[in-house]
Amino acid sequence: MRMLVPMALLTTVYGAVFAGLVLAGVPLYLVAGIAGAVLLVQWLSTERVARRITGARFVTAAQEPELHAVLDRLCALTGQDKPRLALSPSPAPNAYTVGRSRRSATIIVTRGLRERLTPDELAAVLAHEMAHIQHRDVAVMTLASSFAIFMAWIAKITGRTALEAPGLFFEEFPVGLLIGLSVLLGAGALGLASFVAHLPLRALSRARELAADRAAADLLGQPGLLASALLKVHEADGIPLTDLRRGVPALGLVACRTRKGSLMATHPHVHVRVERLLAR
Repeated sequence: MRMLVPMALLTTVYGAVFAGLVLAGVPLYLVAGIAGAVLLVQWLSTERVARRITGARFVTAAQEPELHAVLDRLCALTGQDKPRLALSPSPAPNAYTVGRSRRSATIIVTRGLRERLTPDELAAVLAHEMAHIQHRDVAVMTLASSFAIFMAWIAKITGRTALEAPGLFFEEFPVGLLIGLSVLLGAGALGLASFVAHLPLRALSRARELAADRAAADLLGQPGLLASALLKVHEADGIPLTDLRRGVPALGLVACRTRKGSLMATHPHVHVRVERLLAR
C-alpha cells in the first residue's frame, strides 16, 4: 500500500497534465513524443549526472580492497550481481545508489562517510544500498520522478524568461499581453503540478528507505550497526542542506536536513529509522 497509493496519485497528476495539454490543443503525438523523450533521457543520463554532481570516480579492488571485500560478501549472501563502486571527495557523510538496473548499478561512497564510520558500520550502509538495488528502487524512482523534474525545469525556465525578458511576450498590446499572461499561467500550472507530484514521490521514497533499512538489518542480523551509522551521520556537521534527488533520481543513505513528519522529506526522520531498527 505504501507504494500503490503514491503511484496511483502520481498517475492521476501526470494524467491530468497530459490531458490538459491535449485539451489545450497540443497534438497527442507530440505529447507522447515529449513524454517518451523525457523518460529516455532521464533513464540514460541519471547515473552519469549523479557521478558528475558528486565528483565520484570508479575505484577498483586494488584501490579499495576493504570496500570491495564487503561488496563481495554481500553479493554472496544475496546472490546479486556486484555493483560498481565509486568514491566521492565530498566531506558530507553519505552513500548513494544510482543506475538503471541491477546490472548497471553503482554505489557512491563519500570520503566523509568513509572516514567517519567503522568497517562494520560501512558494511551495514553498503547492505542498505544493496537492498535498494535488489528492490529496483532506483529504476522505480527514476521512472516515477522523471515528469515531475521535467515539469519543474520547464516551469522555472519559462517563468524566468517571461519575467526577465518581457519583450519576448509583452511587447505588443493586447495580443502580446495575452500571450505573456498565458505563458506565465502555463508556467505556474506546471510548477504547481510538479509540486503536487513531489508529495507522493517523497512518500514513496520514504517507504523505500524504510524497506532498505529492514532488508539490511535482516541480511546482517545486526540492526544496531545501521542504527549506529545513521546516528553518526546525522550528528555530523556535514549533512547536506540540499538533496541530490531534487534534480537526479538517486537513493542516498541520508537526505538534506528535515523536520520529523515533513511531507517533503525524502527520508524518514533518523529517530523513526533508529527506533524501527532497534525494535527488530
